[in-house]
Amino acid sequence: MMRFKNILPILCLLLSGCLQSAAVVNDGDKPDWLRGEPAQYPNTSYVYATGSASKAELASDRALGNLVKIFELHIRESSTTTQDVQTHKSGDVESVQSSARIASQVNIQTDKMIQGARIAEQWQSPDDLTYYALAVLDRAQASNNIRDEINRLDREIAFTMTSVDSQKDPLLKIADLQDAITRQQERTALQGTLKIIDLRGRGKPSSWNAAELRQQQQTTLRLLNMTGQVREDAVGGLDKVLHGAMANAGFANSTSTRGYILSASIETQDPLQREGWYWLRGTLNLRLVNPQGSVMGNKSWPLKVSAQQQGQLDDRMRAEVDKKLKKELKSTVLMFATGEQ
Repeated sequence: MMRFKNILPILCLLLSGCLQSAAVVNDGDKPDWLRGEPAQYPNTSYVYATGSASKAELASDRALGNLVKIFELHIRESSTTTQDVQTHKSGDVESVQSSARIASQVNIQTDKMIQGARIAEQWQSPDDLTYYALAVLDRAQASNNIRDEINRLDREIAFTMTSVDSQKDPLLKIADLQDAITRQQERTALQGTLKIIDLRGRGKPSSWNAAELRQQQQTTLRLLNMTGQVREDAVGGLDKVLHGAMANAGFANSTSTRGYILSASIETQDPLQREGWYWLRGTLNLRLVNPQGSVMGNKSWPLKVSAQQQGQLDDRMRAEVDKKLKKELKSTVLMFATGEQ
């Protein structure tokens, strides 16, 4: 979310000309936009937001930030209905974490959609000298910005699907399909936002469907010849954990030795005791080797668990490995396939 925090200063720099043109009025008449809909910028034609602060520039920053949040909220709500989520349960409490990519894409898309936003008016209260600012964005401009993003995604999906149709290697086809699925999910989020920003409620039909793309990917996954192997297991049970994570990701464990080999290892350090607790550090490694015997990728994750009894450490480390592999295995394998490491 650090990217979102950096939006405001960037906006202020880009919109500095607009900020200078919006003179601060400090008469006693409170502007209509502090009481409701701005008369000059009606909701039918504009998206607007206000901000207040002890300084004029900070009030403008906050108004722009609140305008950004309107778009961010719409995209995030659409994204969480279309993107994959991770569910974790601790005791009786279940939590849902959306993927990091959602947050990243939300902010990238929001940056582009608010292009053309400006500070239309500023006012200073004569009573307490507080500054107020009104940020506006023409709905037609916002709609055009969203449509431009949708068109870009449509072009990228079309290019990717051409690669899918010509790809002979099942693993590379799976990776291409994942790329198409992700972009289609982003498009679905933008489509939902467009229907909200465009008061006519019109979107733009898509040539693809995320559910159909996922089904095509599942079909291709079943054709993939991949074997899961354990190189080193310091806690026991890694073989079962690896095969379970492969099944969770849609990879069938093949008995053939002529396909891809996905191997895992878990190495641990000597346990440490500190203030009545035992601590165990370990390193989980995942490696993919292609049918020709070349290593396509390696990735490692540092892990750490604690327990009040030393005999509980291996079980907890194994559970941590299970959680990490179920969360990361598929995306990691697909990164190996595309060379994006």
